[in-house]
Amino acid sequence: MAIDLDKIKEQIKELGFGTKGFINSGRLINKDGTFNVIKKGGGLGSFSLYHWLINMNWLTFFGFITVSYLIINLIFASFYYLAGADQLSGYDPDGIMNGFLHCFYFSTQTLTTVGFGKISPLDHLSHIISSFEAMIGLLSFALATGILYGRFSKAKSKILFSKNAIIGPYRGIKGFKFRIANLRKNQVIDLKASIMYSFLIQNGDDMKRIFHQLDLEIEFINLFPIPWTIVHPIDEESPLLNKGAVDFAKEKAEFLIILKGYDDTFGQEVHQVHSYKYDELIFDAQFEMMFHAEPAGTTVFLNKINDFRKTY
Repeated sequence: MAIDLDKIKEQIKELGFGTKGFINSGRLINKDGTFNVIKKGGGLGSFSLYHWLINMNWLTFFGFITVSYLIINLIFASFYYLAGADQLSGYDPDGIMNGFLHCFYFSTQTLTTVGFGKISPLDHLSHIISSFEAMIGLLSFALATGILYGRFSKAKSKILFSKNAIIGPYRGIKGFKFRIANLRKNQVIDLKASIMYSFLIQNGDDMKRIFHQLDLEIEFINLFPIPWTIVHPIDEESPLLNKGAVDFAKEKAEFLIILKGYDDTFGQEVHQVHSYKYDELIFDAQFEMMFHAEPAGTTVFLNKINDFRKTY
């Protein structure tokens, strides 16, 4: 189906991806909501340790802390060992514990400022090394505590999206639909949604990517206690009118979702980004009900967010 750019030029937006980029890329937005962009050539100046630590997943974060803890202790244990393991009290050369392990255990006590008292330095060199390690330990744990607090206090929404978007019956016409639900028990208020329809068109000898903002049935809700099915009515003004799976595949369509709301737990605005590619569309279907109202309250079945039925 040919696109009349003159007709929809008022709705064409510049989302920030440009019209020439992402022609051959898989998708604009990854499934986890991050941009499908790889930055190279920035050098060390482009790396931020704080942002790297604050944004990595929890398993990787604790793994990094554990490995860093072991490496620091191994380094200082080597210093003590080179200075002489016999210069740390409690060392028995004929015992089961070898010299390096004795030095390593003393390092862990010094780094954490625990100091059980059984092992202590005896000469000036060991005292100097342990004093320096104690300072490193205080700074390291202060930094780790700050990063840990930053990760817990970082405002981040946890909105669940349906696996697929649906194009199916809607009030006598068709509609583009997807469903969202709040995975957490916090309150998100003043939630606003927007959908950007991204597609490729032939522009002379080149391909050009167009971004078209879709009108929504409801784009703003004050409260978000139950799932919300967001709908774009495919009426006479819609750029999706009369398009099928083949049309969307040909133009490598992608639907970019932006949600913004206020999280009362963090006391600030949160946002979440998502997208649906053309091969994630289900045609001629309707979402199944995923909540049930009872006198005692409404029950939401989050595991049913992807459930749909065919309408033909």
